[in-house]
Amino acid sequence: MPTTETFWNQLGAYNEDTLPLQIVMMIAAAVLTYFVFAKASARANILMKILLSFAFAWTGIVFFLIYARSIVSAGASPLFIIIAILFALDIFKKKIKFRLPATGWQRYLTILLILLVFLYPVIGMALGHSYPETCMPMVPCPLTVFAITLVAAAIPHVDRKVYVFLLPWAICSLPKCLGALDCYEDCILFAAGVYGLAMLVKNWKTIGARQVDG
Repeated sequence: MPTTETFWNQLGAYNEDTLPLQIVMMIAAAVLTYFVFAKASARANILMKILLSFAFAWTGIVFFLIYARSIVSAGASPLFIIIAILFALDIFKKKIKFRLPATGWQRYLTILLILLVFLYPVIGMALGHSYPETCMPMVPCPLTVFAITLVAAAIPHVDRKVYVFLLPWAICSLPKCLGALDCYEDCILFAAGVYGLAMLVKNWKTIGARQVDG
């Protein structure tokens, strides 16, 4: 575990060097979220998987192997790269069909979590962090919140392998909720992980039956 200063310094260096790409990914994420939720189509579904695959691959390779080798223990880079590969494969397997739940509490929670992804830097600033040492929407933790929210909303049209690989990064963020690295904004990540895990357990058989059928 790095020191708090090292954590924020490395995140700040990454933000400064990659801000233009992060802005492009953030805009793409916002636009594609609108289309998969409001105007669902096969094309929007494919484009979202391409974006997620690229974002997780970029994070696994560039963020963890170049900028943040001291931020986390071994395993973060392979985890994000595996997720990237699984999203890419699903372009052809077509198990995941992103959508906004039609009614009920899950619809509103999905919208809330997506909004919190884009509000991560604002929340971080309210907690005392200033740019560049703040969590932008497409760095590992909010990116994971984004992906978990999308796959949970897509149930039962999801790939259980993608879903399962997304959860460890979220569940292991609990120490941050208790003050580790002065990163309290990652309570959002932990909450998304608990929600995602609960939805996966609740719908495990239904998801499996859908995959067998389709």
